[in-house]
Amino acid sequence: ESARHAEAISAMTHARGLGLFSEWEEQDRVRFLVEALAGDVPPLPGTRDNPEVRDVFDTMRTIARIPPESLGAYVITMTSRASDVLAVEYLQRAARIPVPMRVVPLFETSRDLQNAAAVMESLLAIDWYRRRINGRQEVMIGYSDSAKDVGRLAAGWDLHRAQEAIVAVCRRFEVQVTLFHGRGGSVGRGGGPTHLALM
Repeated sequence: ESARHAEAISAMTHARGLGLFSEWEEQDRVRFLVEALAGDVPPLPGTRDNPEVRDVFDTMRTIARIPPESLGAYVITMTSRASDVLAVEYLQRAARIPVPMRVVPLFETSRDLQNAAAVMESLLAIDWYRRRINGRQEVMIGYSDSAKDVGRLAAGWDLHRAQEAIVAVCRRFEVQVTLFHGRGGSVGRGGGPTHLALM
C-alpha cells in the first residue's frame, strides 16, 4: 500500500537527517528518488520499532531471498502519484533484490482513476524510468473501491475514461501497456455480469 512504502522511506530519510519523506512535496519526492535510483541507494537499515515499517523492510528482504522466477509483479494499492511507483523501485534497490520485480500501479478510487493518466505521464517523462521498463508498462485498475466511492455507473465511466487516457499517454511515449482488471468475485468487488447485477 503506497502510504506504507512512504512511511518506510521516511524512516530511512529521518535516520539520515533528511526529514520525513512522507511530508515532502511530490516534486521533492520524485527528485530525491530519481537521483538516488540513478546513483547509489543506501541499504535497508536494521529492524525498526514501527511494526508497519518493519513489515515493509521484511517483505523486501524476503523478495531478495526468493528465486526471481517465483514472483511476478509488485502491485501498489492506492497509487495516487508518480513517487508511489518510484518508492517501490527505491525499496527494491535498497533491499539489494538481484532481479527487481516489475512494479504495477493500481488506480482504484474515483479520484485516482481520474488522475491515472497524469501519473503515468509524470513517470514516463523520467528518463531513468523509461529505461527501467524497457518499453513495457503494466497498469491495474480497480473496480471495488471506485464503485464504493461513486457507485457502479459513475465508476464504470471513470474506469472507461482512465483506460482510454492511460493508453493514449503510453502510445505517445511509445510504451506498450497492459491493463490488468482488478475485478471478480462478488458484485461489490466488480464481479459478475453487469446485466445480472442490474437485475
